[in-house]
Amino acid sequence: MQIWRDYYDEILDVSLDRGTFESLMDPEGRNVRKGFIELEVMLTAQRQVHPDDRTAFIQFFDKKVIEEGLRNGVFVRKLNFRMDNGDGRYFWVKVKGIMPSEGNDEEKRYFVCFRILDNASDEDMSYRKLLSVSLMHEKEISSQLKGLFEKFASLMKDPLNDIIGLSDIAKSSVSDTDKTVERLELITEKTNEIDTLMEQMLKESREMNEEIALRDDESYRELVAKTGKNMISEQHKDTHQKKDEERIRVKSNEEKAILKIGTPAVRTTADPGDFDFTGKNVLLVPDSELAGEIMAEMMSKRGAKVLTVLDGKAAVKEFIKNPAGTYDMVLVDTGASELDGYSIAHCIRLSCKDDAEKIPVFAVSNKGVAESIVKTKENGVNMIFSKPLDYGLLFLKMHEAMGTEKRA
Repeated sequence: MQIWRDYYDEILDVSLDRGTFESLMDPEGRNVRKGFIELEVMLTAQRQVHPDDRTAFIQFFDKKVIEEGLRNGVFVRKLNFRMDNGDGRYFWVKVKGIMPSEGNDEEKRYFVCFRILDNASDEDMSYRKLLSVSLMHEKEISSQLKGLFEKFASLMKDPLNDIIGLSDIAKSSVSDTDKTVERLELITEKTNEIDTLMEQMLKESREMNEEIALRDDESYRELVAKTGKNMISEQHKDTHQKKDEERIRVKSNEEKAILKIGTPAVRTTADPGDFDFTGKNVLLVPDSELAGEIMAEMMSKRGAKVLTVLDGKAAVKEFIKNPAGTYDMVLVDTGASELDGYSIAHCIRLSCKDDAEKIPVFAVSNKGVAESIVKTKENGVNMIFSKPLDYGLLFLKMHEAMGTEKRA
């Protein structure tokens, strides 16, 4: 106990059963400070503990928390908090709580040891607090910006996919002036849609930055002023590098996999005009009428017979009611109405038809295919393609799946 007295500035012996405490700093027992611990903690928290540390300080002495820790094998707890030195300035205090043990009278006791940190330690704790605030602040900003980007990236993929598809079919019908003009007008319409989305994204980004600036507290600004740099960029440089390396490794693995359940498709240099799907029947379930028109025409020009069904439930009924072998492939959009593309594939696999398990089911998605890999495996999708569609890649995989001939 004397070693403890030499190191700590205050030691309290707390009786958890009686809710009382007494100081052990006076070895002879004279002028010993005593009282009820709950009242002492409440008064100390209100009068001296920094507002940001009060909740943690009060919880440190909570009997239920202490006993729960003991049941979980936690016998020592630590906390750093700030106390007012009387003139509005704060100093750091380190407190250690030793979990209650059985005494001679089987009374549950909790020893609480306080130590005032010296100037160097106090400065270090203040810096750590500022750093913590900075990291939390940067994490919040990063999360918000990531959400904003993902939201608009998803919204833009559909019109981008439409533009690419319209361009492809326009090239093949230049002799039909009316059709070409109609498709060019649609391309202009979709381009304006993207422009509107971009303006909306910039507007929301500006509003977000203004809100962040208003909430930017003094602690964060103080840390940036002290360090002269954004701490998060240094802290996470290695993390970003590792993520880049992981993406390269995943892409390499994807390139080796063809027509495995749940395989994300990777880009190719294949020419969409190289393929001939004459005699093949495709059940197409797009997420919009325009997208369906584009995909159907692209496949029809390669000889495929395409039935487009805009309703997911109706598409499943169409597949089930026809004899096995009616369709050579099913192409679904994960954003299809009524039933999404994953659910359509799942229903087809469970339909018990003779071709239910072997028919190729491809999916297209305006979300990152890596995020969809689990769903594709669970629902029996053979391969998933990201929008905007690479038709050379799609037709190459259709050719491999259906065993068709390439055009000479």
